[in-house]
Amino acid sequence: MQNGNLFPETVSSQEIARQANQKHVDRIEARARPSDAVLAPVIRLYNSRITASDAPIDLLRNLTAPLLEAFDETRHGIEARMKEKWVNNPERVGSSVTNSLRRSAGTNFQGLVSYALAKYLLATSSTWYLQHPVPKDLSESLAIRFTAGLPLQANEEAENGRDSNGIEVDTEGQGEKSSFVVKPDVDIMLRDAAWQGDAGGLEPIILLSVKTSLADRAGSAARWKLYFDLVTNPCPFLSRPGCAYQSLGIEMDNPNGYRIQHAIVTANIYKFNFHDVRFRKGELASGQTRSNTYMFNHKYTTRDDEEAETPPDWKPFAEFAALLNKA
Repeated sequence: MQNGNLFPETVSSQEIARQANQKHVDRIEARARPSDAVLAPVIRLYNSRITASDAPIDLLRNLTAPLLEAFDETRHGIEARMKEKWVNNPERVGSSVTNSLRRSAGTNFQGLVSYALAKYLLATSSTWYLQHPVPKDLSESLAIRFTAGLPLQANEEAENGRDSNGIEVDTEGQGEKSSFVVKPDVDIMLRDAAWQGDAGGLEPIILLSVKTSLADRAGSAARWKLYFDLVTNPCPFLSRPGCAYQSLGIEMDNPNGYRIQHAIVTANIYKFNFHDVRFRKGELASGQTRSNTYMFNHKYTTRDDEEAETPPDWKPFAEFAALLNKA
């Protein structure tokens, strides 16, 4: 059996990956097929840039361009729907359009990145396959708990099981102790169908946190990455009194269950349409971005235009292909 006893031996690893990646491509294209689909302009513009003579790596280049090119068409489509929805309350159209544009930017970018990746994996007959969204059971298995005797009041103040920072709160405490749980903020996962689970060794997986911009969205991904580094590299003095690990009470059910590479991917378009053209260079060189992303060993930008300012620790997304050979 292959890949952790998930597939029969008679099916090759390339075929397993091909089927999974093709299924994802078909799913994204089905989402984008209706003419009024929010995702439709982005996928259509992306495909219009691809030619039969392109090398497979070109499928991963400059994904920010179709995202920006689709903005006006996406906005007009959302405006039409909101005018129809709020025909009796036209004053609500403006705010509804703004909120929908913000949501659609993130979901469209994740859909585009996953689509381009799946097409690249298909074009290269890779044994790696993509999962988006990340399966719930795996996301839960990577959750990190802090059990350091937090006051129950913190749980009582949580709304819908999350505190004011969006951290999931475990409310099973009985008043003496409580805990909170941090799940990974990841949007795409890649697994290798060629991994032989019964041959021993940890399964390699690649996790991608995919963000249109980083100013308001990188924090949760960075927090889990830091906690994961802590829990998988425990203090050698854990058994001694006063160890900070004991104070934190940091736990993970299976910290060594996978060999994980965690990357962050951004479109780098924060305030791109702002009236001050200086913002068009992007946010990658800002102090806030550096403080929110320094913990990532793999950082990629999908923006390749000449206006973008790209520090040396950020790589073009096309270079992500090299990570598949290292994982």
